[in-house]
Amino acid sequence: MNFTNKRIKKLSKSDILLNKIKKYAYLETISIVSFFLFIGYIFNPQDICFIKTQVSYALILLAIITLFHGFENGLMAVGMLAAAMWIFYPQFPSTDFLILLMMTMIFSEFHYFWTKKIKELKVEANYKTTKLNELSKAFYTLKISHDQLEKNYVVKPMSIRNAIEEIIGNNRHLDRDKSDKNREKFYKEFLALLEKSFNVNSALILHKNQEYENEELSAQNTAITYSAICEKYAKDEIFNSYLFNRATHFKQPVYISDKEGEPTLHAKEDSKFLVAIPFGMGDNISSVLLIDKMPFMSFNRENLISISILLEYFSISISQVNIPKNFYKISSVGNIDFTYEYNRLRYIYDKYNINSSMMVLKLESELQTLKVHKTILQMLRALDLVTISKYNNFHYIILLFPLSDSSSALGFLKRLQHNIKYDKDREFESMQFKLNQIELLNKYIEDDYGK
Repeated sequence: MNFTNKRIKKLSKSDILLNKIKKYAYLETISIVSFFLFIGYIFNPQDICFIKTQVSYALILLAIITLFHGFENGLMAVGMLAAAMWIFYPQFPSTDFLILLMMTMIFSEFHYFWTKKIKELKVEANYKTTKLNELSKAFYTLKISHDQLEKNYVVKPMSIRNAIEEIIGNNRHLDRDKSDKNREKFYKEFLALLEKSFNVNSALILHKNQEYENEELSAQNTAITYSAICEKYAKDEIFNSYLFNRATHFKQPVYISDKEGEPTLHAKEDSKFLVAIPFGMGDNISSVLLIDKMPFMSFNRENLISISILLEYFSISISQVNIPKNFYKISSVGNIDFTYEYNRLRYIYDKYNINSSMMVLKLESELQTLKVHKTILQMLRALDLVTISKYNNFHYIILLFPLSDSSSALGFLKRLQHNIKYDKDREFESMQFKLNQIELLNKYIEDDYGK
């Protein structure tokens, strides 16, 4: 339903009077001139238009009428005065008539430019008022957006990408696949990161021991890692909890919600936890994150989705045992870490529809490839990856930008072109691909157009 503004501006008495005068301008002109001639006929019948007096009252009358109403009304007044001169004067005073006509035309010019200037100023004032209102609304909207952004920053000060960078940076020195002790350190770091980034005050992670990777999750083959202030639970108590059973059964995150499906701290079911987020790349669940306590302002769907994505990325980083059956391969790329990182991001894309971008540079010279690759290594961010491959007579530099859209890849290409020193090294072909365009990327490398 559309609502319109029904308010009407209340006019003052003077504005109402002026509008009525302008509405009946011709009648007013006729009345004033007739009254002027009537006064002249009574007091001076020989000079009814008062043109022989020291002060030309007729000229004053025409000035008032013409400056107020314009040329048409002034010409009408001149016509009435000319008719009176023709009738009541023995000889028509042509000189006086021409003077009155000339002055009427001059007065009309003043009226024209005066009213034109007034209209221009009104239009300009209306335009500036409209723009001021638009800018005021835009500023208010911007202020609301800024306040919301500031609120989100307080609630969740780190992006997913920054959180992943911190996980990798803090644990780069750990040999993550050698012992369960190192895994314990990883999980401790992860829970600390959740507390710092998403205000997860109390949480725990159940994870299978390394030698039981291919078995079902059970109380016998799991270890528990707690956050700093989390309450300790018995394994049987955890495995019998409501949310844990639902999460492991449906193999998807479960949280306490209201009738509309939004997260709420008022649990209807007898649950010990607020959130249960499972992880498993194969058929079996390998770990489950349980959140015990979380502030009301932080307990929302956006934060829970971000935590789920981080758990997926983090869990895949810890163990490379459960590699999916449909492991994607990139033509002529022998870098295992690069290929594995692509599959990890592809898994997150297929599950959460969070895209990353890829870019391929095609070069003919091996020397040029090495020089460009060296420049790229100096420009890469923490999560960005690059690898070199050769197919037939061409060299390919393949870049992967995790959790970044195509605009990031385009911006990187522009910065690369700017940082390359020599013009001849800037001559190469480039293509951008999305994560789900791996087949198209392989065809590009293999120079296969499907003929």
